[in-house]
Amino acid sequence: MATQLRIVTKLMFCTLLVFYYSAELVQGSPKLSPLDLTVLVSIKNSLTDLPGSSFFSSWNFTDPNPCLTFAGVTCTLSPPGMLRVTTLELGTGLSGSLGLAGSLPETVSDLGELTQLILNPGMVTGPIPAKLGRLKKLRVLFLSHNRLTGPIPESITELTQLHTVDLSYNHLTGTIPTALLTELTQLKVLVLAGNNLSGELPSSSLSLIHLDLKYNNLVGPIPKTLPLTVRYVSLSHNLMWGPINGTTLKTSPNLYYLDLSYNLFSGTLPTTFLRPSLSTLLLSHNRFSGEVTVPAAGAVEYPGGATVDLSHNGFSGGLPEAAAGAENVFLNDNRFSGPIPEAYGEGIRKGVIKTLYLQHNFLDEFPKNVGPTLPENAEVCLAYNCMVPPLGLDTCPTSDGGLVSRPAAQCSVFRNG
Repeated sequence: MATQLRIVTKLMFCTLLVFYYSAELVQGSPKLSPLDLTVLVSIKNSLTDLPGSSFFSSWNFTDPNPCLTFAGVTCTLSPPGMLRVTTLELGTGLSGSLGLAGSLPETVSDLGELTQLILNPGMVTGPIPAKLGRLKKLRVLFLSHNRLTGPIPESITELTQLHTVDLSYNHLTGTIPTALLTELTQLKVLVLAGNNLSGELPSSSLSLIHLDLKYNNLVGPIPKTLPLTVRYVSLSHNLMWGPINGTTLKTSPNLYYLDLSYNLFSGTLPTTFLRPSLSTLLLSHNRFSGEVTVPAAGAVEYPGGATVDLSHNGFSGGLPEAAAGAENVFLNDNRFSGPIPEAYGEGIRKGVIKTLYLQHNFLDEFPKNVGPTLPENAEVCLAYNCMVPPLGLDTCPTSDGGLVSRPAAQCSVFRNG
C-alpha cells in the first residue's frame, strides 16, 4: 500500500511539474521584435483595403502574437530569442479582388530578417522605398501589377541574395540599373515588363534563367553578351534595333522561348534559331530581311505546341522547310517566293501544323500532297500571293481583307526583279 502511495504521489508531482513548465513556456514565449511590430503598424497606416478586399481584417494589434494571426506575415525565431518577420505578403492576391491602395512606407526597409516581400496586384502608388538595400537577406521581391512610380532604386543592387525580382506592370521610369544585371550573382528571374523604362539593356554575365522586359521604351541593340543559362527572353514591344546575329542568343543552349516582336531589329535570321529546343520563336513586326537558311533541309521535329512567327518582316527567298515542323507557323507579310515546299503539305496532312499563315507573300504554287479538304481544326491562309488558293484549302481570318491573289503585274515585276 505504501509503495502504491509513493507511485501515485510521484505521478502527481510529475504532472504538476509538466504543468508548471508548460505555463512557464507560455508566459515566456518569444515575442515579436518591437521594431518589426512598429513597421507593421506603419504598413497598416500606409495601406488600405479597397472595396471587396479584407486583407487587413486580421491585423489586430491587441493580439499578443501577430506572427500567428496576421494575414501574410510569417516569422522566424532569431537571436536573442525574439521573433522577426521573414515573409511579408501584402494583399490577398485572390482573383476578382481589387487589392490594396495607398503607398509602401519607407519603414518596410527596417525588417532586417525579411527574405520575401510580396505586394499582390492592387492600386498601390508612389515610389519603391529607396532604402530597400537594407534588406540584406531578401531573396524575393514581387511588386507586380500596381501603380508604383519613379525609378528602380539603386539600392536594390545591394541585395546580393536576390533570386527573383518582379516589378512588372507598374509606371516605373528611368533606366535599368546596370548592377542589377552584373552584380547580383544569385539573380535568376528578372521581370520588369509593362513599365516606362528607357535606355539600353545592359550586358549581363549572371546566371539568369528568365528575362522579361516587354512593353517598355528600351532602345539600342541587344547586348552581345547575355547569359548562356537563359531559357526565357521577352523584349517585345520596345524600340530596340540592330542585328541579332552577333549576340549570344543564337548559341544559348537552354533557350526555349524568344520574343523580339514589335521592335526595329534588322539583318538576317541566325541559322541556329530554327531548332527543336527553341520551341517558341516570335520575331514579327521588325525589319529582318534576307533568306532564311538552316544547316539541314527538311522540317524540324518540334515539340507539341511549338510556334514560329516571322511575320511582318522583309524575309525573301523560298520558305524555310524547317518551320514546317511547328504547330503554329506565321510567315505572312514578307517577300517569300516560289512554290510552297511539300514539307508544309505533309505537316498539314498529318495534323502537325494546326495554323499556317502564308498570306501577303509572292508564293506561286501549293503542294499537291494535301487532300481536297483540310484536317479538322487546321487553319491555312494563302491569300494575296501569286496564285489562286486551292478551293477549300484557304481559311483566312475575316480581318485579312478578302483579297484572293496579287495582281499579275506585281508578280511579274517581282520575278523579273
